[in-house]
Amino acid sequence: MSELADKIVAARAEVQRLELEAAHADAREKAAICAAVGHSWRHIGGCNAGCGEDCACSVPVHECTCCGDCDYGENAEAETVRFHCRAAA
Repeated sequence: MSELADKIVAARAEVQRLELEAAHADAREKAAICAAVGHSWRHIGGCNAGCGEDCACSVPVHECTCCGDCDYGENAEAETVRFHCRAAA
């Protein structure tokens, strides 16, 4: 390979490395923001409440719009659904 081609390959590799570094720094920064002020949850669907063997209850699942963390259905509304399901059994 020519010296110029080697420089181009090295430059592309450096750009890739810098993009990865920026992506990780961004994720750390977002996580720090959420740790300081709390998550900004948005509803993304639901999952089975898991109240019992034949449970058909559904609980909401939320994702943070800032850092992308997910509560996997572990939230206050889900606890209420599980409480009512157990009380009805």
